[in-house]
Amino acid sequence: MALVTDLDTLKLTYDRMREESRRLRDARAHFARGLGPAPTSAGIATAVTAAFGQHQNRGWLYAALALLALMVLVGMLYVRLPAYRQLYARRLRQDPGLAPGQLDQLRPEEWYERMIALERSLYGDQIEDRNRWLAPFATVDDLQTGADAERTGALAVQALWVGVMICLVVSQLG
Repeated sequence: MALVTDLDTLKLTYDRMREESRRLRDARAHFARGLGPAPTSAGIATAVTAAFGQHQNRGWLYAALALLALMVLVGMLYVRLPAYRQLYARRLRQDPGLAPGQLDQLRPEEWYERMIALERSLYGDQIEDRNRWLAPFATVDDLQTGADAERTGALAVQALWVGVMICLVVSQLG
């Protein structure tokens, strides 16, 4: 059963879906890039404060160290989520008909229909109108879930960074 019969419409549909997938992949990359620099900058600030600070309240310095360790752990857990290429490879393993040799045998309409179905599956079956807060152990089977999970990780790392900075400032107050 054809999703759409007109070849031009199929091309436009496929291009639109690829663009949306690209947008989500870019969003995931943006969130993932934020998982590394924040712990690095917090680590440098903690090291400088520990080395040169007055240490009026050592408990706050230890709290900053604990939050820094938690921040690194959270970043490591969220950055391990599967990338687009891994999700794509899973789909190819699940459906041998998507192998390049098989796709080359199809008529253009059939090829576009198969590729549109693949892109829909990679994008995610459920259209989410809100960002979901997902744990680092959430199952990521599509781009929407991956973007939501990595966004959650980036926000968690940012919140921990703020916590580290607050602890460092308070540790220096007399």
